[in-house]
Parts: sequence; C-alpha cells; structure tokens
Amino acid sequence: MNIGIVGAGKVGCALAVGLKNNGFNISGVYSRSSNSQKYLCAKLGKAFESNLEETIKNSELIFISVSDNNIIQVSEEIAQKIDDDILCSKTFIHLSGALTTKALKPLGDLGAYTGSLHPIQSIADKDNGWKKLYNIYYGFEGCEEALKQALSIVKSFESRLIKIKEQDKTLYHAAACIISNYTVTLSYAAHEILENIGFDGKTAHEAFLPLITNTVDNIERLGSVGALTGPVSRGDHSVIEEHIKALDSLDKNLKNIYKVLGRKTIEIARKKGTLTDDRAEKLMKICDSKV
Repeated sequence: MNIGIVGAGKVGCALAVGLKNNGFNISGVYSRSSNSQKYLCAKLGKAFESNLEETIKNSELIFISVSDNNIIQVSEEIAQKIDDDILCSKTFIHLSGALTTKALKPLGDLGAYTGSLHPIQSIADKDNGWKKLYNIYYGFEGCEEALKQALSIVKSFESRLIKIKEQDKTLYHAAACIISNYTVTLSYAAHEILENIGFDGKTAHEAFLPLITNTVDNIERLGSVGALTGPVSRGDHSVIEEHIKALDSLDKNLKNIYKVLGRKTIEIARKKGTLTDDRAEKLMKICDSKV
C-alpha cells in the first residue's frame, strides 16, 4: 500500500516512521514547514519534494496529520487542487482525537473514502514517537472502506482498534485529555505545592515519580476502583479538612482542584466499599463547603 503523509509534526513523523518500519511504502510527504519536511524525509531516507498534488496522486491512503485547526482548511485545499476522478479512488484519514470525519467533508463529497484514526497514546517527541504506537488502542470513526485500511495499519502496529460513533467523539476525546493532559497538570500542581515548602524541582520530581508510576501500576492490576488508597478511601475527614485549609492559604485554585477531585474520589470510595454512607456524606459536605 502506498501511503502519503500530509503534515510532519510529532504524530505525523511518528506514524510515517512506524509505517516504514512495518513494511509500508511511504509514497509522499507534504509539510508547509521546510524544516519539518527535511526532518521527516531524513528519518525516512527519502528526498520528497514538498508538493501536495504529487503526494496525493502517488498515494492510495493519505494521512492528514496537521493540527486540528487546519484539517478542514487542508481538506478544502486538496478538494480544490485535485481532480474528482483522482480523489474518488483515494482514502483520507485524519489523526485528530477531537474531530470527526465531518472535517473531511469536502473530500467525502467528491467521492473519497474518509475516516479518523486516533492513537490513544501521548506522543511527546519526533525522534522516538514511533515506538509509542505499538501495543496500544486506536480510536476509529468513519466509513467502512476507510475502516478496512485503518485495520491493516493498526494490526501492523500489533494494536487494537475501537470504533467510535460520530456523536461520541467529543466525549471520547475529553476522556483521553483527562487521563493524559490532566495527569500532567496534577503533577505540576503537586510540584508547585512541594516547591512552596522548600523542595527544589529535581528533588520533588525524583521523590514523587515513584508514587505516580506505582499508582499507574496499581490501576493496571486492580482497575481504577481497586487502586484507590488514601484519606478519602478511609473516610479520614479531619485530614481532608486540614488539606483544604492549608491549600486555601497557599493557592485557592489548587484548593478548588482538590475539592472537585475529592467529590469524584468519594464516589470511587463508595464503589470500592471502603466508605460508609455517613462518612461519605460528611466528606461531601467538606468538599462542597465554601471555606
């Protein structure tokens, strides 16, 4: 299968290198950034010219890996520049977790097969991002023909595909953001607290990283409910009250984060069965208080 890549950011680079390693032929690369174009071509060992029309014409499957804000614009540009009789034999798949195939409507209207394929993974760098694409799940939404091609791609990465309904795509992506992006935010918030009491950044990172990794390990083994520990799980309302008071004197935003997460944690503790109704009610009042 000849595969074209439109957009050479972190995810586009990771996918292109991974596909090459999996035995697929990368038949074209197009990026508006000359530096990104050169970088990906060097990684692939090929010297593609940055030509959108040639990339489309030489490829059966084209991945659109530009930023979410530019997918519709790129889709419209392709629809305007490429003849209809060429487009109707092509499959276009974007990699956004947030957008549906509606973003590719200009291409679908001209007969192209369209879909979205989102690796449920965090790709933080261009150099080694391709290694993160194996043994994971991918979320797919789109037409049946695009699904067939997406499946062959996902299987080559020894991974699994989940079909997402168009109307569920936003909530699916919100869940991914909570577990990935906001884990980073929580780590940053905890580091802020530690630095306020005298920890240097390096020590805070080294001291608390095992706590993060062990928590993730517990979730993997026991599930989210089974992995819960700590004062909410035990119903230690006095500890929670003291935490909130201390955070209030430090940063009201951190206090509010703590209280919102506390309410959700109470739900988990009740599911786990470690929290009586009386203690849960008392904890909820503490988390709902304006203090």
